[in-house]
Amino acid sequence: MLIRWEDYRKTPVDLVRLISESGITLKQEKSRKPSNKANNYVNILSAFDIETTRLDLPIPKGEKQNSHAFMYIWQFQLGMDLTIIGRYWEEFLELIDVLCETLYLVSEQENLDEIPHLVCWVHNLAFEWQFISYYYHFRNSEVFFRDPRKPIYCTMHNCIEFRCSYMQTNMGLEALTKRYGVDQKLSGQKYNYDKIRFPWTELSDYEIAYCTRDVSSLVRVMQIRMNQDGDNYQTLPLTSTGYVRRDIKEALKPIYLQIRDILPDEEQYRLLRDAFRGGNTHCNKMYSEKTLSGDQAVFSYDMVSCYPAMQITKRYPVKPWHFLDRVSIDRVINFVNLGYAVVGKYAFTNIRLKDKNEPIPYLSLSRTDSTGHIKVDNGRILYADICVTALTEIDLDIVQEQYDFDQIKVITAMVAQKGFLPDEYRDVIRRYYHNKTTLKGVEGKTPEETYEILYLYQKSKELLNAIFGTSCQSPLNSDVFYINGEYIVLDYETRKKKIPELIEKLKEKGIDDKELEKALDKAKDVNKTLKKANFPYSWGVYTTSYARQALQQGIDLAKRSSDGTLPGGKMVYCDTDSIKTIGPVDIEQINKERRALAVRHKGVEKDRNGKPHYIGEYELEGQYHSFRSCGAKRYAYIKEGCPRSDSCDTWPLCKMGITVSGVSKEVNEETGIPFAVEELKSLDRFKPGMVWSKAGSIMAVYNDNDDFYYTDPETGRSVHITKNVALVPSTYKMTYEKDYKALLQELQLYGEYKDERM
Repeated sequence: MLIRWEDYRKTPVDLVRLISESGITLKQEKSRKPSNKANNYVNILSAFDIETTRLDLPIPKGEKQNSHAFMYIWQFQLGMDLTIIGRYWEEFLELIDVLCETLYLVSEQENLDEIPHLVCWVHNLAFEWQFISYYYHFRNSEVFFRDPRKPIYCTMHNCIEFRCSYMQTNMGLEALTKRYGVDQKLSGQKYNYDKIRFPWTELSDYEIAYCTRDVSSLVRVMQIRMNQDGDNYQTLPLTSTGYVRRDIKEALKPIYLQIRDILPDEEQYRLLRDAFRGGNTHCNKMYSEKTLSGDQAVFSYDMVSCYPAMQITKRYPVKPWHFLDRVSIDRVINFVNLGYAVVGKYAFTNIRLKDKNEPIPYLSLSRTDSTGHIKVDNGRILYADICVTALTEIDLDIVQEQYDFDQIKVITAMVAQKGFLPDEYRDVIRRYYHNKTTLKGVEGKTPEETYEILYLYQKSKELLNAIFGTSCQSPLNSDVFYINGEYIVLDYETRKKKIPELIEKLKEKGIDDKELEKALDKAKDVNKTLKKANFPYSWGVYTTSYARQALQQGIDLAKRSSDGTLPGGKMVYCDTDSIKTIGPVDIEQINKERRALAVRHKGVEKDRNGKPHYIGEYELEGQYHSFRSCGAKRYAYIKEGCPRSDSCDTWPLCKMGITVSGVSKEVNEETGIPFAVEELKSLDRFKPGMVWSKAGSIMAVYNDNDDFYYTDPETGRSVHITKNVALVPSTYKMTYEKDYKALLQELQLYGEYKDERM
């Protein structure tokens, strides 16, 4: 049933009966730990969404943009069948008042001590928050942020609790509705967001359906998610990683005290934080801007569940850390040879690559303090006079293999005994891997069976991938305070260096005593916060370190797989858990060892077709007809499988793909081809200077101080423009950093880079 708010008073709905019949989940004392502070919750689902118009006003002299946005329709879903729409914020606030009054009546009717909360899902709450926060002055205690401007939830009048369904699912609404088989989100391209609509603009049936479909489908998705996991609003995780965190915490309960003993203190954490680094992503400089095809066709190999593989097959720090009182490289190596984990900070003098054609230099400039003459390859160190960096013993081994240096000085180092991660932890990984792998292969199944299998497969895959995220999450996340409309971030450095200034600022903003006390407590005792962590931070540090080592095996194999005519061997490109090579390589050399490890640690599962999959092994992902890269996270390709023929008038666009951060992958619904591909047209155009318009990025323009009226020149009517965020399409131009551009020019002119120190 669709109701316009302006008609609600004429045809009121018995909301008390509707909400009462849904039932109430009371505060639970002996169940899963609540994801949020305990409240009574009504069991009815609801969702909220707004649509906005962007207004591009004349740009004042000296400014770069003058874009603003205002809401012209809102939609609220209550239960499965009631959809309410309105055109003005005043109407929305009236609805909130009615809902609060209804919840009060329900609490009296049910004889409750407190008014129950109504959870309202908002897909990407950060967007709606920017508008709502003008009309309702949230206190800090009513909001919980992941980052400034990104609330996970916020509460109005202590009873209407808005939660972010995007953070809860980690999926866009279009993909989410498709995944769960509910009425899918309607076409945004057909809707035309560039059209200017006002609150008084008459909307077509399609436009109304487009708006309301979002909220009606969202409540159905969230109902399915809650039902499938047996959750209610007391237990439902607030974020997608919460599911994994819940499973792991439950599994580790029997060894909670053992885990607590190995959590780092502040000094240890600081060194581990310095040593943390993500996946190894890079392009062989010798093949940058070169289209590889024909006898140089590129093959791609991916590791199976790389991070989970590292966590069940490798040895980790499982005992408390201890700093070495006397540090030297010989002592470090002795502890490494004895099987200890060693994390140290090292200073290298005159460090340089052993091989100028090294395809993937290991040291990242951003993770070092380097001084003097420095030469880099797209952010990777080719040489440096002085390089100071923190490394695990795994990283140190790779650095010593790749680089020469005049001297290495150990600034500080700590050691810990190694062992396999607890069986309780690894069993959760194995369970996820089993569920994911055994659900592969749906050929010959009915559509209904296929949907169910694909859903369970994707969910198991997401849980498996999320395990690493929980282990590498910093226990000292920033706390975001929202005081009088401003964001105050209490990060790690603020805790230690700027506490007096922070306290004064909080007092100036009128923060209440309890919140100030909480802030001071966190600021003063970092070690207390570290000891409350769910998992040792070192597990995440070592997972990525082992993953880089596993990837390095593939890089070195590809580097050696050549007759000497290819600079850097066959190695072209790598990204965290995959390598791309010119032609095939004998990956079986590595896989024999990987399969043996997988068997030993119970990491082998068969898919629905009986094919075994060994966790951590390299699998051939496919072959490209053509491949071209312009540095890390920038490549374009044409897939094999569609030779040019009269029957395919869209080749090669139909098989072309682009991966560039900042370039959209949105597909043109009329052609079925991504806009980015249509604009690129040819791989030869994939180079600096290429500009994407339709596939460009979206820039969020935050207008925190807007409070003015805009008059529509056609109707003479005015709309109140308040605090808002305008989503402004922008072009994306591919460019190089100066040092990378200079390096490529040197390679083109001389075949190698010049050493400026000589």
